[in-house]
Amino acid sequence: MSSVRGERTNRVLQMAQAGLAGFALGALLWGSLPPHSYRKDLQVEYLTAMALRDGVDLFTPLTDLSARYFPAATDNFPHPSPYPPVVALISLPLTLLPFPAVALLWLMVNIALLLVVGRWLRLSVLGRLALAAWPPLWCLLSIGQLELAMLALVMLGWRAAARGRDGMAGIWLGVVAAVKLYPALLLVPFAARRRVRLVMVAVGMFALSQLGSLVAVGPAGVVRYYGEVLPAVSARYTVMGLNSSPYGALLRLFGGATDVAPIAHAPDVVVPVSIALSLFALVALAKLEPEAAPVALVVALPAVWYYSVVVALPRVVALLRSPSLRRAALLATAAASFVLPLVNLVVGPLSKLMLWMGSEPSPMAVLLAIQPGGFVALLALCLLMARDRRRGIAAIGETSRPR
Repeated sequence: MSSVRGERTNRVLQMAQAGLAGFALGALLWGSLPPHSYRKDLQVEYLTAMALRDGVDLFTPLTDLSARYFPAATDNFPHPSPYPPVVALISLPLTLLPFPAVALLWLMVNIALLLVVGRWLRLSVLGRLALAAWPPLWCLLSIGQLELAMLALVMLGWRAAARGRDGMAGIWLGVVAAVKLYPALLLVPFAARRRVRLVMVAVGMFALSQLGSLVAVGPAGVVRYYGEVLPAVSARYTVMGLNSSPYGALLRLFGGATDVAPIAHAPDVVVPVSIALSLFALVALAKLEPEAAPVALVVALPAVWYYSVVVALPRVVALLRSPSLRRAALLATAAASFVLPLVNLVVGPLSKLMLWMGSEPSPMAVLLAIQPGGFVALLALCLLMARDRRRGIAAIGETSRPR
C-alpha cells in the first residue's frame, strides 16, 4: 500500500514539475522574442561591444547606444555600462548577430547551463527544468543576466578545488571575478584556509583581465571606469528598490532610499546596523566552507540584486535537504524568493486594501525587506549547518577513539 502511495506521490510531483517547467520556459521564450527582447539587461554587453567595434566611446550612456543600434531607444540604463571594459571585448562575437537572435541564443545557453548545474546538484531532468520557475532564477533568465553562467564557473572552481586542483580552481574563480567584480570575495574562504596557490592564480587571472580592459579603452579609460563610472553607477542603484541587500532594506525602512517611502524616519540607524551585519557576514564568509560563501556575500555587500541569490543555489539545495533544518530552510528560501517583480504584483492590491481599511503607510518598504531578511536567515542556517557538521565529526572522532 505504501509503495502505491509513493508512486502516486511521485507522479503528482513529476506532473507539477512538468507544469512549472512548461509554464516558465514558455514565458521565457515569449519574452525573448522582439519587441520584448530589446528590454533585456543583455543589451549592456551587446551595445558596448557594438560601440567598441565601431570606435564609439565605450562609456556612452546605454540609452544613447540603444538609439544608435536598436529600432527604438530603450530607457533601462541611462548611464554607461557598469561592467569592466574587458566584458565588451569578450562580447565582440555577439555583434555578428542581430540582438533578438543573441537574446534567444543566450536563453538557450542558459537552459543548457541549468541542466548541467542541476545534474551537479543531483536533480532529476524535470526537477532541473522546473527550477526555471524559481522566481530569482526566472527573473534572471527573463532579463538575460549572467549569474547562472557565473554559478556554473564557480561550481567548476569548487569541484576542481575539492580534487586538489588549485590551479584550475583559481582560473575558474578568477574568470568570474573579472566579469563582475564582487565574486572576488568568493576567494576569502580559500584564503582563510591558506590555499595560496588557488588565490594567487585567481588574482593572476583578474590581473590578466585588466590587460583586456587596457586593450579595450586604454589606461585613461580604465582610470575613468574605476574612478568615475563604477562609483557613479553603483551609487545610483544602491539607494533604489532594486537593491536587495540588507543595507538597501534598511534604507527603505528607515530613510535614504530614493524611490520608496520609509515606514519610520530613523536614518541614523541604517549605517551602524548595516556595518554590523556586513562584519557578521564577512566573519561567516571566512569561517564557512567555500560553497556557502555566496550566501554570506548577499548579506555582506552593500548592493545586491534580487536575482543574485541564484549563485547561492547549491547551498540553498543543501539546506533544503538537511532533515534538521528543512522546515526553517523552506521559510528562509521562500522569503529569499520574494523578488522585486513579485513585490510589484502584490503592492498595488495591498495598498488599496490598506487605504480601504483607513491605513496610509506604504507596504512597499516592508515587502522589499522580506527578501533581504531571507538572505540573513539563510546565512544563519548555513552557520547552524556548519556547527552540526562539526559536532558530527567530533562525535565520530569520539566513538572511533580507542578506549
